[in-house]
Amino acid sequence: MAAASVSISMGDSVHDLDPLLIKAIEDTNPNLHETRLLGLSGDELQGAVNSAKGKYFEYMVADRLNRGMQVGPLKLSDGQTAELATSPTQPGWDLRIVDSHGDVVEYMQLKATDSVAYVRLAIERYPDIQILATEDVAYGADILNSGLSNGAINDQVLGAIDTLDQSMIEEFLDHFSLLLPLAAMSVYEGYRLYVGAESLKSFKGSISRRGKRIATTHIIGSAVYIVGGGVLALPAGVAGGLLFDRFVNQEAIASSYKSHRDRLLALRLLQQDRELAGYIQ
Repeated sequence: MAAASVSISMGDSVHDLDPLLIKAIEDTNPNLHETRLLGLSGDELQGAVNSAKGKYFEYMVADRLNRGMQVGPLKLSDGQTAELATSPTQPGWDLRIVDSHGDVVEYMQLKATDSVAYVRLAIERYPDIQILATEDVAYGADILNSGLSNGAINDQVLGAIDTLDQSMIEEFLDHFSLLLPLAAMSVYEGYRLYVGAESLKSFKGSISRRGKRIATTHIIGSAVYIVGGGVLALPAGVAGGLLFDRFVNQEAIASSYKSHRDRLLALRLLQQDRELAGYIQ
């Protein structure tokens, strides 16, 4: 019952985020649910943010253009489509504009940065490809101003990562519901105490042991579910309970062994004392 009561309802705290932003974070950080991003060091976290920021900028530009919106000085003509490079390591260009016949009208690089040196390096490397950048570094005819701020995009990505990170904690707490199994266990043990099937001392011991077992089952089952385990949370919870039983049984055996050893030692010392006393007399 403890394993089966792990809730499978999903929290909605991330629903307010831009789907394109979530996609950018997940595409550039595929291990998001295995490695907590906010647990990374400062440099590692900034690297994750920069990767997601660049991809989010690309998604936003392509999406807005394809919806007929204007991005900086860019606006697609009838029949034109903006397509992003399918490979993250595509050399030279990030986005291309194609006409209704599939012919490429223009290749473009998209840069979400506040580093002028980084943009200049891109110009030197690919002088024939037009650059569309965040407004922080847009200057002259070589760089088109997207009208989007690098700082604003950076803050959006950081806020989204924080929301996704916290949602894992909240989701775990949502699933960590002990009420049903604890209530069932209390009724069962209370009935046994009422009919005299166990003593008050045994009742207290059972409540303590079963309560800890239920908590262990829920922790393991909920953890497996929120990292994407789905229905595997049920067998994981059952397995956790069995491991708990094994640990408790081993502890009980060790405790019983120690108790019997101490009693035998005490009896042996008493026997020696009596033998010495008889020898002296």
